[in-house]
Amino acid sequence: MSADSTEDQVPEDAGRVRQRLTVLGLTAVLLGLAGALSPYLSRGDAFLPGPTLPWWALAIAFAATEVNVLHIQHQREARTISLSELPLVLGLFFASPVSLVLGRLVGSVAVLVLYRRSPALKTTFNLGLFAAETAVAVAVFSAITTWTDGHVLGTWLGAYAAALTTGSMGALAISLVIAAHEGGLRLMSLLRGTITGLAVAPMVVTLALVAVTSLGASPQSTWLLVAFGILLLLAYRAYASLAHRHLNLERLYRFSQAVSSAPEVDEVLRRVLSEAKELLRSERASIGFVVGDGGLVGRVRLGVTDRLSRAEEPPGPEDRWLLQQVVGERAPLLLPRNTRDPASRRLLDKHAMREAVAVPLRGTAGVLGVLVVADRMGDIRTYDENDVLLLETVANHASVALQNGELIGRLRHEALHDALTGLPNRVQLQRRLGEAIDDIFLRRSEGAAVMLLDLDQFKEINDTLGHQEGDLLLIEIGARLTTAVGNAGVVARLGGDEFAILVPGTGDEDRVRHVGRRLLRALEQPVALDGLEVEVRASIGVALAPAHAQDPAGLLKRADLAMHDAKVSAKGLRIYEPELETSPRRVTLVAELRAALNNGEIAVHVQPKAGLADGTVTGAEALVRWEHPELGRVSPDEFIPVAERSGLIGPLTTRVLDLSLAAVAGWRSAGHDLGIAVNLSTRSLHDADLVDEVARLLRRHDVPADRLTLEVTEGSVMADPARAVALLHQLRDLGVRLSVDDFGTGYSSLSYLKRLPVQEVKIDRSFVTGLTEDGEDVAIVRTIVDLGRHLGLQVVAEGVEERSTWELLASMGCDLAQGWYLGRPMPIGELVPWLRTRERAEGRGGLRVV
Repeated sequence: MSADSTEDQVPEDAGRVRQRLTVLGLTAVLLGLAGALSPYLSRGDAFLPGPTLPWWALAIAFAATEVNVLHIQHQREARTISLSELPLVLGLFFASPVSLVLGRLVGSVAVLVLYRRSPALKTTFNLGLFAAETAVAVAVFSAITTWTDGHVLGTWLGAYAAALTTGSMGALAISLVIAAHEGGLRLMSLLRGTITGLAVAPMVVTLALVAVTSLGASPQSTWLLVAFGILLLLAYRAYASLAHRHLNLERLYRFSQAVSSAPEVDEVLRRVLSEAKELLRSERASIGFVVGDGGLVGRVRLGVTDRLSRAEEPPGPEDRWLLQQVVGERAPLLLPRNTRDPASRRLLDKHAMREAVAVPLRGTAGVLGVLVVADRMGDIRTYDENDVLLLETVANHASVALQNGELIGRLRHEALHDALTGLPNRVQLQRRLGEAIDDIFLRRSEGAAVMLLDLDQFKEINDTLGHQEGDLLLIEIGARLTTAVGNAGVVARLGGDEFAILVPGTGDEDRVRHVGRRLLRALEQPVALDGLEVEVRASIGVALAPAHAQDPAGLLKRADLAMHDAKVSAKGLRIYEPELETSPRRVTLVAELRAALNNGEIAVHVQPKAGLADGTVTGAEALVRWEHPELGRVSPDEFIPVAERSGLIGPLTTRVLDLSLAAVAGWRSAGHDLGIAVNLSTRSLHDADLVDEVARLLRRHDVPADRLTLEVTEGSVMADPARAVALLHQLRDLGVRLSVDDFGTGYSSLSYLKRLPVQEVKIDRSFVTGLTEDGEDVAIVRTIVDLGRHLGLQVVAEGVEERSTWELLASMGCDLAQGWYLGRPMPIGELVPWLRTRERAEGRGGLRVV
């Protein structure tokens, strides 16, 4: 009996190296066991006289049993059950021990390398396991037959004992490999694997003993037994296929029943994607909905954390190719592992997928969308045509459910409209802006204008009166803007307190300025909220096409620059001018930053944090660094805003999280169980895929979730409180620790902290640096420490530069400190040596090492 364990496809890191070393160590133990039992292999002839089985015949037999196997999948673990006991028992009786070992290894190499194309590490482990199993089988069989003096019942007992012993040993070895990959040995999983692996063994051994008896009585029965063995393998394979089909039919039946009874859109989508993942044993599933012209209007995803998320980004070149293949051709698309098709490879690489299957969601009015599953769990096999047919069946059931009533219409409306105000959203604005630009190039229009409008002091209103009143304010603003624009343009809400107005058909500055002033006048009347008359002001930035830009992204960028200038200068309305552009260096930094992310030039330094009571280092804060080969060190204050404006903040955040969690894994392997804190930007709190990305990276580096602290500022949360707080709750449910950074400089209040699922507050360095007993900041710091204590939060002081400040904070009851007095920022690789130097200094009674 043999079994295969699933290996997660993750890049090399500290945790992965540790896993590989564990597997190699176990392989060495197995080979050592085989070597220790070599005296039992010294017998030169077979146990019974009669037909002698050569090694090549055994190799063919073992290869045949390894090819015709039953795959059993349980969660992320894949096992195979074969009929390898049949050639094993025959070899014990009719082959020399050396021929038996050689035949099994040669047959296994042929299957693992040529048929399954297993990775080198897995092949090495399995060969070590097979060598040890065969040697143990020979030793057990020899010991029992010698003890029973060759009696026929003793030989049967020896055959059963040899097969069951090796099967149990194989199950134990596989469970140890799985434990190395999953971070712990599960006894129930070990017991289940052993029972599953040994369930068929007694029957196969019995058949083998019948064959031994037959051959011993008449060697001419060899061909009859060969024919019987082939039929047995074919029947076994047919049973495995039938069992797999039966299981899939059961799942499809349950799926159709569940989907047909689901009343809510989200529940239908969740069940469709969940069943698609389960049936095809995949890590990810998504649906992309399309409009009549084949353009993608929105995606719904179910990731590794089984959290449903939506996205409304426009399709890129790779996505348009997928839509053309699936929607345009109305045909499924199979992208197997290691495909060499360039277009397929680009699509897989863009979305970081190993393999995928995409099928159309068909409706009465055409194709509704694309159902995609990706990344099959386990490496036994990739997707094939049977999986395509299975996913098409799921898609057919899903299509019927999604067309129930006006579900598709609602989905399309939700994809193109803001849920709060009912106004067009960013996706629809970009589509209409693209149409307006097309009209300019086709000479059907003289120009177009886009305005970005941002409310002044909306965050203060929202924080004072609450989110419900803030939502009512946004609804009223949207209605007023729509009335003021009338038929002249389209009003859209981009998110938070930011609106956009598209005025097609004109490039006249005076006309556009007139529309802008009309919008500002519409907001002059106070809005009644919670019994109060609230005055609202706004800032508007304007960009014109084709004068300022000839593409939607360029127009929105220039309108955003003009809007920020209007807000800073308090002009109310500002039309874009070239001098509003950032410096040439900053423009250059966008391309340079993208290249730096691709080339791995972005690094992370860490600054340690320690407990004020005893000075024990508990973790560190990650500080992003960029050492440009020509520009030198680029300050984070310079390139992080560039990343936010250019859309690179997502890849930058992923890079920092990846390096930080790799550092934690390295520290843990060196015996230092430290955590790390990473700052999140405002844009990151609006990223629908952030939770899945954090979960993926934690799993990749095998780091417990509570060793990661994500720091957010008060201002970043208040940019869109409802959305940000919901995302923070999802991160908290994941087990990640949350911290409020720069506390005391923004909207700090008891009610504010009670709404956030955080475990920590960090006192801003402006209150800590140079703190003295009689200073004016000491009361603020003491208040924050007391507030944190009453709310059960840890309080961290950053910017501690002197011993007196450290001691004063300790006397107040502050929990942790960070700053130059403890340690300056340093490369990740220097933290462990710094810790050892510090421990030696403290051991000698010295002062803290800075």
